[in-house]
Amino acid sequence: MAVNDVARVYANSLFDIAKDKNILQQVEEEFKAVSEIATEEDEFRRYLNAPGITIEDKKKFLDKVFEGKISEYIVNLLKLLIDNGRQTSIADIYEAFVEYNDNANNRQRITVISQSSLDSSLLDKIKSEVGKKFGKEVIITEQVDASILGGIIIKIGDIVIDGSLAKGLKNIRSNLLNSKVRSELAYED
Repeated sequence: MAVNDVARVYANSLFDIAKDKNILQQVEEEFKAVSEIATEEDEFRRYLNAPGITIEDKKKFLDKVFEGKISEYIVNLLKLLIDNGRQTSIADIYEAFVEYNDNANNRQRITVISQSSLDSSLLDKIKSEVGKKFGKEVIITEQVDASILGGIIIKIGDIVIDGSLAKGLKNIRSNLLNSKVRSELAYED
């Protein structure tokens, strides 16, 4: 998912504060929980977006829900988002924050998609190879997709390495069709 520039501005500010306070990991974990709530909890999202509820009531609600449970910096960010009408950007801001934190800590997140769960030795090998290629610590998210016939797909940022059986068969089909066209052209000459 592409993160917009507005989300990056908020994320960068939170990142700078968390870095200065030496609480990057804590803030990332807490912000992840907040982002999940904002994304998955319909009641929470409806309340924050309700036009009939005042900004002050929304801020009091945030204090009641989060104060003492998460960093004051995240609570303050949420209040600022309410002030500026940007509460729908929480997930994007979290994503941008993670990108900043990963870059600062020399990490690369990848997604490995396969038909069934892969064993840990294969995941470790993928992690090692990608880590060598990018010179970074690799964090793997594994996804199971039953529609994949076999093989794996690896997503590294904007890069997709499609090693699935379906992609292989598609390539074979394309090569055969190209060969057929070339042989027909040669036969016509």
